[in-house]
Amino acid sequence: MATFNLVITYPDGQQSRILNALKTHWTEEDPETHLPVVPTTQEVIEKLRLVMVSNIKDIVQKVERDIAVQAAAAAVTTVDAT
Repeated sequence: MATFNLVITYPDGQQSRILNALKTHWTEEDPETHLPVVPTTQEVIEKLRLVMVSNIKDIVQKVERDIAVQAAAAAVTTVDAT
């Protein structure tokens, strides 16, 4: 199976800013206590990976659907009726 290895580069001083923003973005409320549940760094990185996987799936499906629609439309011919 093939894989993509993506590298995201940023200045060292920006790491806490990025991780804090991602943690805030994906913080959820505990349904029982109604308190915020802040994800760990590993959970945030996994969520980011899953978002990218989902985006890749969506992009491939959209592009292939658009190509299929264009091909189907091109195959439709005008009816000769008088």
